[in-house]
Parts: sequence; structure tokens; C-alpha cells
Amino acid sequence: MGHPLLREQNIISGLVASNHEDALKKIVAALPDSSLTPRERSKVLDLLLLREEMGTTAIGQGIALPHCFTPLVTQPLVAFAVSPEGIPYASLDGLPVHFIFTLILPSGEAAEKQKRQILQNIKWILCDRYMQERLKAAPSASEIHRLVLRSPQKVAAVCV
Repeated sequence: MGHPLLREQNIISGLVASNHEDALKKIVAALPDSSLTPRERSKVLDLLLLREEMGTTAIGQGIALPHCFTPLVTQPLVAFAVSPEGIPYASLDGLPVHFIFTLILPSGEAAEKQKRQILQNIKWILCDRYMQERLKAAPSASEIHRLVLRSPQKVAAVCV
């Protein structure tokens, strides 16, 4: 199956945010220190916010898939946040977002193909209503990690 892209330390359970910008700030700030320097974090946050200005990544059903390309990373970097209460976000269906799967990819042609594959597969996992309820009820990042990696969809989305 490959090694997991989604690591437990890149998961935020119980995210509380006032809007999408606040949520993305908290997600980027929570990435492990070994992933990005403070200056790189700021640049990545700017790219994610710019992507949201171009058009929302909140696809509906409580799901947002913010993503960006940058030469600051050489391998995909993912983070996943769960907000049981929901976050106001300019979603396509007008509903709050409960699941934010953030993808930071290296620049280049191969990354675009990888982005499409990862985002499509994660949508399969997150569009399952039963899975959504289990993720919202999960008490910890560890439990969220376990649920995602044991998903019946075999998590091609979160492994390379």
C-alpha cells in the first residue's frame, strides 16, 4: 500500500475556528516543526489563502480540500482537521465545514496528477456519512488517524 502521507502529528481533532482563514492559520501552525520553517509556513499560508480567493475549496457535505503547489516542499505534505461544531466557510452548499484536508505539493507536472488522485480518493473517504459521524466523534488525533487508515476505500488517498 505504500507509506502513509497522513501522519498522526498532522491531524487536528476538535478544531475551533471563526472562518476559513482562521482554520487554515491553525492548520499550518500545527504542522510539525520539521516540515517547514516559520517563514515557509507563512508563505504556504499565503498560497492556501490565495487559492481560496480564486475559488472555494469547500466542495460541500462539510468537506474542504485546500491545496497549493510550492517549491518549498519536495514531497507532499498533508494535514487533516476535524471540527465537530463546523466552521463558517464559503462552501458550495452553503453549509459549515467539518473536515479540512490540506494538501501542500511540490511544484511540477507530476504533482498535478498526484493532487487529483489524492483529492479524489480522500473525497471517497469523507463522503461516507457513517465515516463522517465517526470522525466527528473521535476523541483524539490518534483515533482519527486509525479511522482514516482503516477506511474500506484502502486509503490510496493518504498513501504513496
